[in-house]
Amino acid sequence: MSVLAGFYLSLLSLSLSLITALIFGRKPEVVRVAGTLFISLSCIFLALGAISAITGEGHPAEFEVNLGIFHFPILIDGLSGLFLLLLSILGLTSVIYSSAFTKKNEPGRLQKYYLALPVFIAGLIGLLTVDDLGLGFTLSWQLMAISSYFLVRMGRPDKISVRPARVYLLFMEADWLMIISSAFLTKNYQFGDSLAVIGEKLAHSGRIEILIFFSLLLAGFGLKAGLFPLGQFWIPGAYSTASPPVSALLAGILEKTGVFGLIRIFFFVAKEAGANFNPDLWGKVLVISGTLTLFIGTVQAMKQSDYLRLLGYSSIGQVGYIIFALGSSLLAWNSGSQAIRHLAAVIFLGALYHSLNHGIFKSLLFLVGGSLLYSTGTRDLNRLGGLLAAMPVTGILAALSSYSIAGMPASSGFVSKWLMISGNFLAGRNSLLLTFSGIVALFTAAFTLACYVKFFGLAFTSVGAQWKIKKEIKEVPTLMLIPKILLMLICLSQAFMPLVYVNLLSKSLNHSEDFLFSGMFTGHNLTNFKAEVLSLKIFDGRNLLAATGPLIILLIIVVLIFLARWFRQSAGSAEVTVPVWLCGYQDLNQDNIYVDRNMFSDLKKIFWWTGGNKVIVVDDEGELAGCNAGTKKDE
Repeated sequence: MSVLAGFYLSLLSLSLSLITALIFGRKPEVVRVAGTLFISLSCIFLALGAISAITGEGHPAEFEVNLGIFHFPILIDGLSGLFLLLLSILGLTSVIYSSAFTKKNEPGRLQKYYLALPVFIAGLIGLLTVDDLGLGFTLSWQLMAISSYFLVRMGRPDKISVRPARVYLLFMEADWLMIISSAFLTKNYQFGDSLAVIGEKLAHSGRIEILIFFSLLLAGFGLKAGLFPLGQFWIPGAYSTASPPVSALLAGILEKTGVFGLIRIFFFVAKEAGANFNPDLWGKVLVISGTLTLFIGTVQAMKQSDYLRLLGYSSIGQVGYIIFALGSSLLAWNSGSQAIRHLAAVIFLGALYHSLNHGIFKSLLFLVGGSLLYSTGTRDLNRLGGLLAAMPVTGILAALSSYSIAGMPASSGFVSKWLMISGNFLAGRNSLLLTFSGIVALFTAAFTLACYVKFFGLAFTSVGAQWKIKKEIKEVPTLMLIPKILLMLICLSQAFMPLVYVNLLSKSLNHSEDFLFSGMFTGHNLTNFKAEVLSLKIFDGRNLLAATGPLIILLIIVVLIFLARWFRQSAGSAEVTVPVWLCGYQDLNQDNIYVDRNMFSDLKKIFWWTGGNKVIVVDDEGELAGCNAGTKKDE
């Protein structure tokens, strides 16, 4: 399917979904089934068109959309195709999941949901394809912002959702204002100029105007991505208030439109600005802000008792890795050395890889969170526990996705973090800033692991739910399991077939014009890139391709498991079942189970200055718990 056909058929399917919800509002089953069908078709058409853009068939797709007297440029290149493909996957899994998750919703709320969802997806498509900072961008942004405001509002009762939804909309509109205002700083700017034209006009603009231009765009797109410190004001509230399948889209792709905007500005538009753009300055700004974001967001996540807020704060931290890598890439490119420029390309590729990874495993984690909410009715980790026996499929998927986001060996997160952090260390051998930021990024990976040990341990392996949840807990319906399994299969493929994704990313960048790294991912350069830069040195001096590393690590783990089992059985000892020793307690009950504020309490005290200390868990029926994390009051 051509790029244009996929684009138009996708928007047509979304329109049919919207019309059906308008006409059949009093028939909730029709609205739900038709909405699921048409939005799923839209995502399939979008994916086919995106693949054509990535592979370069009929590429690039540049055209204008005319709405009466208004017209705006559209550009669908390889970079757009990559993010559109991510949107199509997450849109498909979220809408299938929603068909079961929203089944108990009242008719009026269900109709509003299926009215807002296709508009939200259409707005995201627009943001990834419009090629201006004028009318097209404004229309796409407002479709996205206003529809997602209503989706956040509908996630919980009004008494709980009003404030987070309003804060979310306020920040989205502030983002929009900063972004469209920036273009007026370019010399001879005309409302509706394409990004390429804006870049050319930057070359003739004053240095002060250019400084403000890039500052506004960094603030606007950075805030959309969750950049510290403003991301903390809206992301945890919005993500924990929206319905989990909507939160999966917010974290999985809405944040990535901010990353997409930063890439467009700093790696495409900036190239046209010539000497007026200072990559060293903006590289340092991105590195510092990204490092602060990844560290503080992750530490704040570790303090949360509401698992949906934990996922929200964690999302901020993971996007911080991407922004840190984009800055490192700019700094490495500015070095002038060809070898270091190869490393700049590696780091940039790691940032793109992590954008895909985070979109997949964070969406999966939000769908896991939705399953917990669906089965238990609570968002408090302290009320959960022992759910692995009651929800085995969800538990296994939670374990694998937690392992992935922590960046452990033989996981998708490991591959992208390896590319970003190792590339950063190698490129920054003579840079104190790059070395220090790389150490912080590596150190923060341990906090991410702590976060998800807490999430998985308290929800699935500890005890507690049998006393605190006053209903039978069972596995979620099949339609809520299928999307999660699909996302996990993609996640596993990202872990064990990294060169497949390297090729995918390389093709997308190869079919993107006016790219700062043009030519780095083609022909001889691409061969060297795979064979030299992506290789690991082993003891005898030979090269071990990174593509085989995860498989070898997995093989080692399997061998060690068999060896451990063999040693255990070799002495012929028998297993004896005895009561658990409870440190002097006679019985295990809700009064002596482990609570989350005691986990990593010393670390919380050390890093109290990072914020996020006020921990409040509110279920739909009202406030359940409140405490200050890591303070003396909690001891």
